[in-house]
Amino acid sequence: MTLPLLYAAVFVASLVSVEALLRSYFRKTERQRAVNDRLGLLDASEDHLKTYRAMLKARGVDAEWRSLPLVQRVRQFYTQSGIKFDAQRFALYGIAGAVLVWLAVRFLLPGILVQIFVFLVICFLFPVIVVWRTRANRIRKFTLKLPEALDVANRSLSAGHPLPAAISLVARELPDPVGTEFGLLSDELTYGTTLDDALVNLSIRVGAEDLNLLAIALSVQAGTGGNLVEILQNLSKTLRDRTMLKAKVKAISSEGRITAIFMSAYPFLLYALIKTLAPTYFDPVWASGHGTTIVAVLVAIMVVGNVILYKMVNFEY
Repeated sequence: MTLPLLYAAVFVASLVSVEALLRSYFRKTERQRAVNDRLGLLDASEDHLKTYRAMLKARGVDAEWRSLPLVQRVRQFYTQSGIKFDAQRFALYGIAGAVLVWLAVRFLLPGILVQIFVFLVICFLFPVIVVWRTRANRIRKFTLKLPEALDVANRSLSAGHPLPAAISLVARELPDPVGTEFGLLSDELTYGTTLDDALVNLSIRVGAEDLNLLAIALSVQAGTGGNLVEILQNLSKTLRDRTMLKAKVKAISSEGRITAIFMSAYPFLLYALIKTLAPTYFDPVWASGHGTTIVAVLVAIMVVGNVILYKMVNFEY
């Protein structure tokens, strides 16, 4: 009985130690997230204007970013993702990812021409997908926190502060991405940008549809007057109701969406599984000379089917 008790004690001690370490790590991470990135940069530098320009440059937003028609949409898409360009990290991840993709393609596909084509397609699409997903997640986080930001601004306005001070309070009190974006909005107002132009820049930097409502509300109020606190309160309630509606729609359509994802990935997972268990299983198909044509036709049919499938499970609201 002594040995099992010893094993049990060691297991419990290990479990408690791991839980304590994880709890400490996540608590530290939450504290770091509570302070937005802009405040951390301002704390490390006394030159406010230099920090503001450095943040815009890291996000790909410089003085001429909207005057380049060929890359305007690409740069705007990248800016809305919130990714900061780091040449060393980009080179490291790019080389490592390219090597892994090439090894997987060499193992799964026959023919050097097919392998090179698939390799180039994956290397082109993978960064686009990463930026697209990062952008979508950032916009979602911003949208969820925007009503809270409006509430903070409302409390500041109710206390008698002007609108720039209320925006500055939001920048100090809320985490990323809301805190940083409203901080850049506050910096633009400080350095002479008009409210309308600053709101347009904010909407372009973030890409959230709900910001259009805020920009229109503030622009109309600035031009015609009215109770700004009441306007922001109604807007905050509208945004919360809209978020609840989105959540209900996602919950109702969750089964269809997970089915669509599984059906999209299943053929590729099945092929990889068969190729791993029986590497020569598909050799007759490739040896017949029609393998590339068959695969191209099947992929085209899958693309059409997936477009229809995702149209059925994704709703406009």
